[in-house]
Amino acid sequence: MNNPLFCRLAGTVLCALFSSAALSDYNTVFIDASQGDSITNVRLGMGETPSGAEGEKVTSMFYLGYFSSDDLIKVDGVNQGSDTVEILTLGAGGFGYLNEPHKNGGAEFDFELSNTKFDQADYDRTAIGFKTQLFIPVAAGLQANIGFNLRPFFLSTDWDDQADLEVEYQAGIEYAFNWDIALYSHYRKVDIHTEDVTTSFAEDVVFGFRARF
Repeated sequence: MNNPLFCRLAGTVLCALFSSAALSDYNTVFIDASQGDSITNVRLGMGETPSGAEGEKVTSMFYLGYFSSDDLIKVDGVNQGSDTVEILTLGAGGFGYLNEPHKNGGAEFDFELSNTKFDQADYDRTAIGFKTQLFIPVAAGLQANIGFNLRPFFLSTDWDDQADLEVEYQAGIEYAFNWDIALYSHYRKVDIHTEDVTTSFAEDVVFGFRARF
């Protein structure tokens, strides 16, 4: 991806991660929580944010996440009845904005160890995934958000013919009051892809907030 924002922030995140490994003060708490009609999503993390002037302040963090959905299960668009899906995650990565975020935006990049369960298909799968979000400035304080989370079969400890890929999508808008607090509304969807079939087990609009302090 030849994207200056992506490259600059990815480099900053990697530097911050290596720095935090050597000097981890754990002086930042990170919270990301959202709720919709059928989706609940919460992440709670701890990490380190460099001191100094605002801008280019990337938080290197570890976090625990919980995702729950009670929604219709759809196989290639055909309803299969409702079921409860739960995803537990342990993640590590970085979150932050570039200088002048109203002009340059920001991003989050994480690696996650996740466990996905739902009863209807006797599905219980543990995998390593990659999560990213991009924050694209629209106006002062207002940002567009796009993101995804990929969990491919070859990074799963128990992959079989149930899944080739788990993927979460999100897109929406958010208002950042400053570098540390934002309110958002996102459309979210979670799919499982096999060679011949796509199973959708969560689709909703959520409202939430993100904060670090």
